[in-house]
Amino acid sequence: MALQTDIKNYWYSGGTLMRLIMLNVGVFIALRLVDLVFFLFGTQGPDLVDWLNSSSDPGRLIRTPWTVVTYMFTHWELGHIFFNLLILWFIGRIFEDLLGGKRLLGNYLLGGLSGLLLYIISYNFLPAFERFAQGSTILGASAAVMAIFVGLATYRPDLQIHLLIIGAVRLKWLALIYVFIDLVSIQSSGNSGGHIAHLGGALYGYVAARQLAKGNDWSLKLVQALEAIGRAFKPRKTSRMTVAKHATPATKTQARTTATAKQDKQAKVDVILDKISRSGYDSLSKEEKDFLFKASQ
Repeated sequence: MALQTDIKNYWYSGGTLMRLIMLNVGVFIALRLVDLVFFLFGTQGPDLVDWLNSSSDPGRLIRTPWTVVTYMFTHWELGHIFFNLLILWFIGRIFEDLLGGKRLLGNYLLGGLSGLLLYIISYNFLPAFERFAQGSTILGASAAVMAIFVGLATYRPDLQIHLLIIGAVRLKWLALIYVFIDLVSIQSSGNSGGHIAHLGGALYGYVAARQLAKGNDWSLKLVQALEAIGRAFKPRKTSRMTVAKHATPATKTQARTTATAKQDKQAKVDVILDKISRSGYDSLSKEEKDFLFKASQ
C-alpha cells in the first residue's frame, strides 16, 4: 500500500515530466514482467512489444493505428530506456520550468510523431531503405526526447549546462553535437531508422521553438485540443443559478492590486531567466527553481 501511495503522489504532484517518465517506466516493467512469467513456465508468451511498436509499412500502420503513439512509450532494452529517460529528466525539468508542462507534453507527442513520419517517408521513398520498409519496426522515446532537447536549445541557445569534467557548455553546442552524431550514424550504424526518427524529432523541436518566438504555439494548441476532447466526454454537471455582481470600489482596488502583483511576478521571472542565460540553470537556488516552476503553470 505504501508503494501504491507513493506512486499516486508522484503521479499527481510530480508534474508532466514525472508522468512521462512514469509512463515509460511502467510500460517497460509490465513488458518485462509478462515476458518473465511466460519464460519461467517454459512457454512462449504473446509478443506485446510487436503490438506496441510502430512500423514503416503503411499496411501495418492502417491495421494498428494506435502504434503511432504507443511506440514512443515503449522500450525493451534496459540501456535504451535508461539513456532516453536520463536525457529527458536532465533537459525536461529545465524545459518544464521555462515553458510549462503542457508545452513539454506537446513537444513530446508532436516530436515523436514527426520522428515517426520522417522514418516512414525515408523507408518508403529513399532507395537505400526501400527494401527494408515492410519489415522495419521502431520503438522508443528518442525522437520525442530529441524534440524537447533541440526545442529548448533553440528557445534558449545560450543557456549553460554544467557537465562533469567538461564544465559549463552552452546548450546549443550540445544539441548540435547530438544532431551531428545522428546524421553520421544513419550510414554507419545498424539502426538507421532510429537515427532518422531522432532527426525528425529534432526538426520539430527546432521549427516549433522558432514558431513559438513568432507567437505560434503548436505544442500548447495540441494539448489544449486534447483537453477539449477530454472535457467533451466528461458528464456535465447540473448548472446552478448565479447572481451577477456589480463591481464596487473595493473590487476595482483588488483588480489593480492583482495587476500589480502580476507585473511584479513577471519582473521576477525575467530576472531569473537572465540569471540562467548568464550562469546556467544549475546556478539557481531551490527557491528560484520552485518560483519559476510555479510561474510556468
